[in-house]
Amino acid sequence: MSRKGTFGRKKRINIVPILTLILVLVIIVVLGVKILSPNYTIPQIEELKSVDIFKTEGTISTISSVDTKVYSNDGIKYTNKHENILRLNSFNSSIPEDTEKIQTVKSLIEKLGNLEEIGKVKELVSKPDGYYWINVSLTTEEKMLVFNSEKEYNFDLYYDIEEKNIYIKNKYYDEFSTKNNKVKLLGYKVNDEYKNLIEKLAVKTK
Repeated sequence: MSRKGTFGRKKRINIVPILTLILVLVIIVVLGVKILSPNYTIPQIEELKSVDIFKTEGTISTISSVDTKVYSNDGIKYTNKHENILRLNSFNSSIPEDTEKIQTVKSLIEKLGNLEEIGKVKELVSKPDGYYWINVSLTTEEKMLVFNSEKEYNFDLYYDIEEKNIYIKNKYYDEFSTKNNKVKLLGYKVNDEYKNLIEKLAVKTK
């Protein structure tokens, strides 16, 4: 009697469907964690270190008061009803002349979490031209399996010129979300390096 006749053929297991199912489950878990977990701002900023930023734009202005609320006008939501806005500079990564400013902006975002935290406040007191308002929009590109997806991040930094403190919303929401009305501003003590970056960006060039 031959061995082939005794033991028969070995059955092959196709593991491709199993691996595909595991991959789908992993993606569902990751997306679920992102949806259910609080969108704290600093972790959002940390995300930017691991993705490809291909577009950066925004402005820096002086303002007298900070208003972070979201308002509705005929069904259209809009934000940032600050007082006495005076634009000092704009920056756009698609403009070659703005390369240095873009690098300064990225440094401000990346180094924010390294500053000394000083606590949360509900609002900031009004001061005549007392704040720099840095409005930054960053667009990233991420690969999801075989697809590329774009994601936009919007950050508003408020720098108290006199106290040398900088503030950002402690939780991150879409700029048109009314949840912005319930968040606080998280403050950080600015060091000399960070202060120099802000002042460099604030120098009017146009």
